[in-house]
Parts: sequence; C-alpha cells; structure tokens
Amino acid sequence: MPETRPPRGGAPSTATSPAPTDKASRPMFEPVRVRRTFEVVCDQVRRQLARGQLRPGDRLPGDRELAEQFGISRSGVREALRSLESAGLVEVRTGVNGGFYIHSGDATGLTRTVQDMVSLGRVPIADLTEARIELMGVAIRLACARATEAELDAIEADIDHHTALFERGRGSRNTRSVIEFYRLIARATHNQVIVMMVDALSEIIRTLLARVDPQPRQDIIQVRRTVLALMRARDAEGAAAAMATHLQAISEYLESESRKPDRRRRVA
Repeated sequence: MPETRPPRGGAPSTATSPAPTDKASRPMFEPVRVRRTFEVVCDQVRRQLARGQLRPGDRLPGDRELAEQFGISRSGVREALRSLESAGLVEVRTGVNGGFYIHSGDATGLTRTVQDMVSLGRVPIADLTEARIELMGVAIRLACARATEAELDAIEADIDHHTALFERGRGSRNTRSVIEFYRLIARATHNQVIVMMVDALSEIIRTLLARVDPQPRQDIIQVRRTVLALMRARDAEGAAAAMATHLQAISEYLESESRKPDRRRRVA
C-alpha cells in the first residue's frame, strides 16, 4: 500500500472549505446618487475660499453671470447662494452696491447651527454652560497674558455704559450689546477663533435668557467689575473662577425658569 504523506508544512489538514457567506452579512451598497447642482456650486466657492481666490468682502457676480459660468439655471445658482448664506459664508447687502458678498467674518453660521441643535433638543443647556465656562476660562487666561491697557480700558468703558443703562432702567437682555463684555475679553486674546466661539455661545445664551426673562439683573455689573479687577491684576485663575461661578449661576437660573409651565410656552 502506498504511503500516505502529509502535505508540506505539517500534519494533514482537516479544515473544510469555508461555507458561503450568508447574504444578510454581506456589505450592502446603495446606488450612487448624482449630486444636486447647488452642492457642486457650493463646493467650488468653498474651494476658492480655501485657496485664497475669494476673500472676505469680495462681491460675487450676479446670478445671471454665475449661471452662465457654471452652465446651470439661475434657480440653481440662487439655491446655492441661499445655502452659502445659511452656512454663514455669504451675506446679502442691499442698496446701490447690493448683491452677494463673501462674509466679512463673524460667528453667525456657528451660532445658527448650535442654536438649531438646542431648539431641536440635541444640545442641553448644561452642555452649553460647560463649554462656555471652559472657553471663557481659556479666553481670560490668554487675555491676562496678552491684553493691552487700552483693551482693558475698553472692557471698563463697556461696564460703565451698561451701568448707566441699568440706572436709567434701560438695561435689557434683548439687546446684543449686553454680551459685548464677553466679546471684548475674547478680543483681548488676539485669537480670532476664540472671538467667534465666544460670540456664538454668548449670543445663544442671551437669546435663551431673553425668552424666559428679558428683565435685567443688577448683580451682573458687580460680577463684571470683579472679573475686570482681577484681570487688571493679571490674576487669571481668580478671574476665571469668578467668571465660572457667574456663568454657572446664569445656567441654573435659565434651567429653573425654562421648567416653569408659563415659560415653556414662551421658549417653544
């Protein structure tokens, strides 16, 4: 009887061929969808921004000229411009020199995005507060290291301005100027990204507060003076701690007011 030899590399294999893969476990792919025209237009504008071929303040051609350049309908161009405007990349200006312009640069798009997530219940107030406390802590630490006396004087002038408004009974959370204090601190960091992020979070909180209680609170003036005094002393940790306590108190107030039945209707 001929000798049975094992295959090279070891003992005879007893493995069987793998069973056919079950159809349910196979990767499933969807048909490729042709992109909508306005998405392609938006991508081209974004690419030119990234390359520096378009800059903040640049005026875009009119929709007729853009339609000819892209080889699409004017309605497609208008849809793209509306999308870019919603994203905060393009702004509409009226008047003699009206038209679509590359946005000069602020946190409008970021504010709108986060605000929408809050309205949809995707972002809780506690998350906003935590992010704002951490961000303002970073801003204060950088500002204490970098702020000029002129920038600190600007913060004090803003506090004096709102003190006068409160004394005349004209202080209100309904005005955007009430959050200028936070923006001035952010500007003293000399970091534009921090400025945009501080602007976005401050405006969202201001909007939420205005919905539940547009009446001013006198104690915010004293808190701001305390923060500024600590910043002038270059006490970054002390100023950040004072700011964190203040922002946490605002959050707790907002949470409690939002839970009241009559307030829920106003927030909705």
